[in-house]
Amino acid sequence: MNSTSTSQNRTDARSAGIVVFDRVHKAFAARGSAGEVAALHDISLAVPTGSIMGVIGRSGAGKSTLIRLVNGLETPTGGRVLFDGVDVGTLGGGALRQTQRQIGMIFQHFNLLSSRTVFENVGLPLEIAGTAKAAIAARVNALLDLVGLADKRDRYPSELSGGQKQRVGIARALATEPKLLLSDEATSALDPETTRSILDLLKTVNRELGLTILLITHEMSVVRAIADEVVVLEGGRVVEHGNVYDVFTQPQHAVTRSFFANDAGRQLPEELRARLQASASPGGKTIIRIVFRTASADEAVLSKLTRELGVDVNIITATVDTLSGKPFGWFIASIDGGKPAEEIVAYLARYGVGAELLGHVA
Repeated sequence: MNSTSTSQNRTDARSAGIVVFDRVHKAFAARGSAGEVAALHDISLAVPTGSIMGVIGRSGAGKSTLIRLVNGLETPTGGRVLFDGVDVGTLGGGALRQTQRQIGMIFQHFNLLSSRTVFENVGLPLEIAGTAKAAIAARVNALLDLVGLADKRDRYPSELSGGQKQRVGIARALATEPKLLLSDEATSALDPETTRSILDLLKTVNRELGLTILLITHEMSVVRAIADEVVVLEGGRVVEHGNVYDVFTQPQHAVTRSFFANDAGRQLPEELRARLQASASPGGKTIIRIVFRTASADEAVLSKLTRELGVDVNIITATVDTLSGKPFGWFIASIDGGKPAEEIVAYLARYGVGAELLGHVA
């Protein structure tokens, strides 16, 4: 391939996203046998430059393997992982180290050095890179201001709270002025209030520094709070991928829906669940889950349903909220009036309202 073609390929890759997974497969040798265990299967997706993308999945879904491929800690068995248009798997030695300096990483358990102060922990990547002391001091002080720890510069990790330790970890990850920040379950060890403060800090970093963030988590609440896009992994495969609003309000895969198990409005009360039947019975009620999205959330659709179809609607549970500045709502309702469930679902669909038949009760 000539140099012009190579340059064009890199330009195309960059326009697709700062990180591109191109038909990536990753397998590891199986313990105690001559075979292999596949951790990732045919992964193809792009992380848009300047975005925040969340990757969610259960333990063993392949999340950590995916993120380790980006910074060259693992290499694909098949396919390519491109960072800023360059195939990371082909790099070695100094070229790989140079690329890794452009990729910051924060960890679940902080990974701070207990014998070094906050200032020294944040400055460590710059020391390793051979940066002059004056430049290190200027960069570290600016980062400690950014993460709100200027007054803790001479403290040791043992003197910090969990949230403060993670802020040090974020500042350290930003020390080399990376283009990409990887987050490996960075809030899993934190309480809810501290988690919110760390996610707010990451949003600030994304907005003010224009930094792309790729984070892995097992908590949909984290994805909802911070991400623009979400990728759902199961068994090493992408089972769902889309913008957060669409995936959150209209999850297509059973695995995705399982992450909403505790959300009000999505689940049936236990007493009702025990009475639920697959078939309708004379004089019984139909139980449906209704999803309002965007403009339809502001319309009196249920009133129209009652008036025009002659049915009674009783709201059992409900959640009304906003996401990405757009309204949404989930309702579980019982409908009495003898109309077939299919007719009710079709009526709601005309107004852009999703509905799912859950069953019937006598």
